This record gives sequence, structure tokens and C-alpha cells, in this order.
Amino acid sequence: MYQLWLVWRFLRSGQKFLNFTTLLSMFGMIIGVASLVVAMAVVSGFETTLKNSVIDSVGHVLVMKRGSPLENSDAFLEEIHKVSSHIRHETPFVYLEAVVAHNKKVSGVVVQGVDPASYQSVLRLHHRLKEGEFEFGAREDGVDGALIGRGLAETFKLAIGESFKVVMPVASEYDNSSIRPRLKKFFVRGILDLGRYDWNQRFVLTDLSAAQDFAGIGSQVMGFRLRLDKDEHAKEVTMALSQKLGHDYWMRNWEDVNQNLFEAVKLEKLVIFFVLLIMVIAACFNISSTLFVSVLRRYADLSVLKTLGATKGFLTKLFTIQGLLIGGMGALLGMIVGMGLCYAFLFAQQRWGLLPGEVYKLERVDIEFRATDMGAILLASLLICYISTRAPARRGADMSPVEGLRYD
Repeated sequence: MYQLWLVWRFLRSGQKFLNFTTLLSMFGMIIGVASLVVAMAVVSGFETTLKNSVIDSVGHVLVMKRGSPLENSDAFLEEIHKVSSHIRHETPFVYLEAVVAHNKKVSGVVVQGVDPASYQSVLRLHHRLKEGEFEFGAREDGVDGALIGRGLAETFKLAIGESFKVVMPVASEYDNSSIRPRLKKFFVRGILDLGRYDWNQRFVLTDLSAAQDFAGIGSQVMGFRLRLDKDEHAKEVTMALSQKLGHDYWMRNWEDVNQNLFEAVKLEKLVIFFVLLIMVIAACFNISSTLFVSVLRRYADLSVLKTLGATKGFLTKLFTIQGLLIGGMGALLGMIVGMGLCYAFLFAQQRWGLLPGEVYKLERVDIEFRATDMGAILLASLLICYISTRAPARRGADMSPVEGLRYD
């Protein structure tokens, strides 16, 4: 307690020059830590936003037969559940690549048919509805309803209730070498924001029966989307299914959808952490230089303390505590400032839109403060600060009391 009291006295009763350098050192620490907090929160938020957009739209694991629909989906489903106990829910789907033609424009799309009775247990799309209603029912004229991505609606200027045509090339029944178009009309029931630019430009979601009718496969389905108990089990379940079902089936988990991007984000996060940590190191060396100046300016005071019996260990702890106090206060204030800047980023993003979706695939990024990231920032900052204070602390402890009193 006596050492803390002395540190407080040193900080409060210092000369103007020392007070200025102390504040400057603390300000450097605030800037460095705030930069780290913002960078880690944005990168973590980018990773989580990307992950959620994928899982919400495709589920944890997708299983389908190569080249043809499933012949006996019930038996296939029973076989899947025997593979892993991590599988909690499943929903059948039909997946078709087609072209939307509307207002003299054409664009490639993916038409997905989902089962209204089971898709909600696997896909999390309701909270991504921006306009309209989450229904697939047909109109009185027999036209089936569909939900489309926001980008697709903007490209073709489609509003709720408007109709559009989807064209799919299929092989002729009599000659496989000839292609004929198959056309189906839909109307817009709702508009979704899937969180990804490329998906918003190509997404058409409709009822399973409507997609089956369009594909001409009767009551068959092309595969199942699976929901697991935990996100982390996706790779394990995919490997187990691959070994069990063989090469006739195609499996993909949520990490495979953007595997390179997920790995790049993790690597960039690590690189950004160490690059911005250099700012914290520079701030800590500034604290070290402040302590060196403090030792020189308080030579006489330290000589008196040493004459009164203060040991080297006591004086070393005295300046170490002083450096850690400056660094710790700077780190805590830096975390507060960093969090404030993150919320300012969210506000600016919501108001002006800072991310070009065609570049980053995401049009919006959330902020995520992970306890591991914040703990690593605080621990690294204090550790570097502690190391940088050791040299001036030892210098103050090793000074000669006779020399200090002679030149006072």
C-alpha cells in the first residue's frame, strides 16, 4: 500500500514536463489498444456474419445424389441418421440452375424448392425477410409464389406481387443432344436479404412441389439439408457421410462453401493483431522513456528514500507499478475508446453503407467483441508494458544515494 501511495504522489506532484510526457505516453497506449480493439472486433464480426449467412441459407451439411434425384428418400434418410448422432433435423430440397427473364433482361439464378413443413428446423431465413410475407402459396390464377434475393429484385425492379418468368434448359426426351427450354412463371411473395451480395443476386426460393413440377421429377427430391447440434461438428459429419455413402453422393458442409475465405480471414486476423501490436510496443517504449526521465528528475527523492532504508527491490517495484499504472489506465481507456469507435462504425455502416458487396460478398458486417480477443489485447499490452518498465525501474533502484544528494 505504501508503494501505491508513493506512486500516486509521484504522478500527482510531478513537474509539468513529467505530467505532459505521462499523458502523452498514456495517449499513445490508448491509440494502440483502440486500434487493436476495432480491428479484432471488425474481423471477428466479418467472420461471424459470413458464417451466419451461410448456415442460415444452406444449413450445416448438404447431401445429394450425383446426377439424378434420390429414388427412395425415406430409406436414404434412415441411412443418414445411422451415420451420426449429431444430426438433429433435416429438410428435403430441389436445386435448379435457371435464368430469369423479365423486362427485357436476363440473369442466371438458382431456384431452390423447400418443404414448408420442415425447412424452418434447418434454415434460418425468416429473420432475413425484408419485404412481403414468408409464404409460397399460389395465386388464384395458379401462378406459384416465390421469395427472391434483394439484389435480384433491384436488378429487375420486381415488387411484391409482380410476376416473372424462369427458363431452364432441359434435354429433349427423344434426343439427348438437343436442348429445349422449360418455362415457369412465379410471382414475388417476399424479398430476402441473405447477407451476401452474390446470393442476393441469384436466389429464388419456392415451394418444394412447385420446384419438383418445374424440374419434372414428380415427388422425388435431390437431397437433404441437415441441422446439427453444434456448428463445429459439420466436418466430422461430412467425413462420416462420405465414408458411408461413397462416391455416388455429394456432400458439402457450411465451411466448404467459402473455405478459402474463412481460412484467409483467420490468417489476416492473426497478421493484423501482430502488426497493430507494434503500435502498443511503441507506446510502451514511450512509457519507458517517461520513467527514465522520472528517475532523473527525482534523483534526490530516491536518494532520500534509499537513505531511509528503501531497498533495491522496493524501488524497482515502485517504478514498475508506476509504469503498469500508466499502461493499464491507457489500455482500459483504449478498450473503451475502441468499443465506442466500433459502435460509430455500425452507425455509419447502417446509414451510408461502407462495404461494396460486389467486392467483399457481404453488404453489412456486424461487430463482435470476443472475450478471447479482448483478453489477448489486454494481456499483451500489460505484458509489453511490464517488460518495458524493467530497465528504468532497475536504473532507479541502482542509483547511488550519495550522488543524488550531492547534486541536489
